[in-house]
Amino acid sequence: MIYRNSYFRKELRQAYIENSISTARKIIYAVFVGLVSFALHFFLRTMSDSILGETFPHLVQRSFSSTLYLYIASAYFLYTVYYIVYYDYLSFAEIIKNRWYLLSKMGYKPLSMIFAKILAFIYSVWVMYTVGFALVISLTLLVKYTFIYEYILAFYLAGLFDIIVIGIVAITSSLNIYDARLARKLIFLFTLALLVIKQVSGYYGVLTNRVLMRNAIYLVDLNKSWYLLFCAVITLICILFSIFKANNVAKYYNLPEEDYHNLIPEGTKVFRIDDTLSEIYVVWPRKKSDAGNKIISAAVITLICLVILITLVFNVFVLISSATQLDREVSVLDHIAYIFQTETMEPAIMNNDFVLFRVVEQDEPINIGDIVLFQENNIVYAERVYAREGGNFLVDIDKYPSPEQEGAMKKSVPREEIYGIFVYRNRWLGLMILFANTIFGRLMLLLIPSVVLFFYIPIRNFVVNMMRYVRFQAGSIMDQQQ
Repeated sequence: MIYRNSYFRKELRQAYIENSISTARKIIYAVFVGLVSFALHFFLRTMSDSILGETFPHLVQRSFSSTLYLYIASAYFLYTVYYIVYYDYLSFAEIIKNRWYLLSKMGYKPLSMIFAKILAFIYSVWVMYTVGFALVISLTLLVKYTFIYEYILAFYLAGLFDIIVIGIVAITSSLNIYDARLARKLIFLFTLALLVIKQVSGYYGVLTNRVLMRNAIYLVDLNKSWYLLFCAVITLICILFSIFKANNVAKYYNLPEEDYHNLIPEGTKVFRIDDTLSEIYVVWPRKKSDAGNKIISAAVITLICLVILITLVFNVFVLISSATQLDREVSVLDHIAYIFQTETMEPAIMNNDFVLFRVVEQDEPINIGDIVLFQENNIVYAERVYAREGGNFLVDIDKYPSPEQEGAMKKSVPREEIYGIFVYRNRWLGLMILFANTIFGRLMLLLIPSVVLFFYIPIRNFVVNMMRYVRFQAGSIMDQQQ
């Protein structure tokens, strides 16, 4: 008999015939997570001179702490995706699908299978996470970053705790939520909620502190953060709930749809949730679609059109901003946009800021302190006015690379050479345009409207069916109250 083998081993190799998970695929996914995190490190390094480097320095440093932090952050989200995609096989949803019923009748104790499944899950996740972590360390050594071994234990445990607690919650949710689509959404929401808890509890501050992360003891220091204590309590509650709940659920058999009509009282409505087609519909009696679904469908299509329009407008905006440099300019609505790629006007204008200069006519006044655009020998300069001398303006930059060069950029500029005044800057918009000009950013801007257009029908169906489900739940609550 095939199931006379160790149930623990069966869970490790995921031996169901229809299952697409295998040990080899798990290792491949682990390598994929490691490579993604390391590629993300080099991608963010290209924007280290923008506001990103000032606001989130731990993401862009040439350090082991940066690569390891990005790995645990990538694992946090990519393993959540893994749990959602393979929810049916990783969770106790297989009990609802009657995969344990015959096993329990053949003498297998549900309690031992529950323990085996939880332990196999934790072991599999540990192996996958460790493979990816080791890969990141190896790649970081190859690029000759200074090796600081104190970081390894703290970052390793921090990332492992996160993906285990999310996985345990995913397993537990399957015992109380029979709608797999709803369970997947709750897993995603729980993942986002943990991010908020990290911030509120101070745990995020510990993870981003290079000094504290040299000692793993600070992760469990309640004076620094209570986040891991919270995760430990949630994990313990989920495991205990799984043991008691799954032990009972495994003893029951769920009837297939075709047997409902012979058993339910007359006038009872039966709904079916189809995970494959992402649909919720009435099995009995049949019901035609109502006008409300048409309104929702029209609203979703309108929203999709707005997303595509906004993406296209941003594409045009990025192209104009990218095309404009200090040696070639594009004016739109009497404004010239730049990505200011110099440090000469800091701190008024930082390197890689998005800036706007308003085009000025010859009769418009120029004030002391204005940052102006002017040309000299067909070269465009952006400098600050600090004095006026007859019909000319004396200008200079705000920041010199070294004291020895002080005053080297002072100029006397005729009024007719000045044609623009600085009016606006935005650091985050500059970062977005820098991102859009990378290969990955260009692909994203092109793929978003393409994907939305291609999948607009599944998106529309998803929203319509979610509204059906909400109305169904609301109707059930009202019926119970009556």
